[in-house]
Amino acid sequence: MGSYALLVVSMILSSGMVVAGLFHIPNPGIIYFSSLGASIALLSFSMLLYLVKVFSYLRLQFSSKRGFVSISIDILADLRFAVLLMIVIGFLSMLGSTYVPQRQSIGFYIDRFGFEKGLWFWKLWISDVFSSWYYLGSIALLGLSLIACSYRRLPSVFKQAFAKVDLTNVKDRLRDKNVISIEKVSEQKLEEFLKTFGKHKKWQEGERTYFFAQKGRFSRLGVYVVHLGLLVVMAGGLIDGIFGFRGNILIPEGGRSSETALIPSGKVKELPLQIELKDFRIVSYGEEASKRSRVVSQAISDAIASFESDIVIFSQDGERASKVAVNKPVEVGQYRLFQATYSMLPEAGNVKLAIFDKSKASDPQNGYLGSVSLSAGSVSEFKDMLLAIDRSTLNLENEALGAQGILKPALMVKVVLNGETFDVPVIYSPELSFFAQSQMENSDKFPYLFFLTEFEPRFISGFQISYQPGVPLIWAGSFMIVFGMMLAFYTNHKKVFVMYEGDTLKLSLWSHKFKEEFHSEVLKYFSNK
Repeated sequence: MGSYALLVVSMILSSGMVVAGLFHIPNPGIIYFSSLGASIALLSFSMLLYLVKVFSYLRLQFSSKRGFVSISIDILADLRFAVLLMIVIGFLSMLGSTYVPQRQSIGFYIDRFGFEKGLWFWKLWISDVFSSWYYLGSIALLGLSLIACSYRRLPSVFKQAFAKVDLTNVKDRLRDKNVISIEKVSEQKLEEFLKTFGKHKKWQEGERTYFFAQKGRFSRLGVYVVHLGLLVVMAGGLIDGIFGFRGNILIPEGGRSSETALIPSGKVKELPLQIELKDFRIVSYGEEASKRSRVVSQAISDAIASFESDIVIFSQDGERASKVAVNKPVEVGQYRLFQATYSMLPEAGNVKLAIFDKSKASDPQNGYLGSVSLSAGSVSEFKDMLLAIDRSTLNLENEALGAQGILKPALMVKVVLNGETFDVPVIYSPELSFFAQSQMENSDKFPYLFFLTEFEPRFISGFQISYQPGVPLIWAGSFMIVFGMMLAFYTNHKKVFVMYEGDTLKLSLWSHKFKEEFHSEVLKYFSNK
């Protein structure tokens, strides 16, 4: 086995051993460490052999007084160098996409992988491998390798595919020993054959007529379109790795935010947009089924199916209302907003109050004036009053139970009436509300009674926002790769050199690929006279 093949095999073997020990073998023993040591020793030995060959090559090149740039291009254009880079990129990509969750806090890695392993994952940037200097450097080197490869080979391919062909070229080609001679071919048959190539050139020289035709020459550029597409994709990946980010945003109902805490650093970053949370909802399986006119088991009817937020996004493009739900992100330009988590604040979010005329307290049916909805952080209006939630608690008797969702709420409503301010207590029990409002300051001047009919705690909605400026390039590069592969695999560059004299035809055929098939097709065509 050659030194290069040995290096490739040893790289794959040692990578597999490292992954097995880190993630698949709970308690590695003497057998594992012996195998790991042997694979690393083999890798070191094969790398040394390969470096000796590279050093010998470089010494020979420099002794022949070749320039540094020319030698560097040769090394970068070498397919063996590109394969080594792809192995490294593949190994790192596998770590980041399969084994190690990316961009989490250091505590996450210590809890999940243990102190030493988690700390080393953090220190070696494996926790953010796609933005690490070694990953981005490998991508950049692979891009340079593709550029060097195209630089070395494209000019000759382009010349062969697009160079002008004159009569001298045709005559030279027809002197080839592999020229095919076919007799009794009519001019009509020849014209029909040449039409299959589209446009063709024609020269007349005495009794002889010469032709040249070709088709599919752009297929020769297919591999370079693929190269260009890969470069565009890698450029998009580099832009994402350098300038892209992912962050967390926590917004209480009724609140706004234009800041995100970057993952994993926690550094606060100002966004060019502002997000306002209008409402947050927890959707049960029963509610989800009701929307779709379905029926679910009573056992899971109250279980949480999803949670969603009604938001307003303020950006340079204006104001936009949207709904974000689990697995249903919202896109704003190059930003994507995901519903990630939620929590409950120990205060009121949305409440509904029934309002009565105090002078008709003995006759509730005639004293009822209507209802008003209040939301945290906003002011509501009812008749001649302005109302807002001043402060609240989820459980008046035990705050700890309120945090667990056992609600016995109470709130203080700030009311402005005829230029005077009142603090009106409202409690979960109508009796307690009536008593508390009778004891409030200036109660004789306040002509209304408030009773609580609906109560929802105030939620904080947790979003993740991602910024990936390289995504358009990645999409464009992907389309280029597909187009280039179709060009390379489904088209074929063919040339035909023809001399026609009397009814005798002499042909010289050239095909970039499937040469025998092209020869057979031509012979079959002219044999069907």
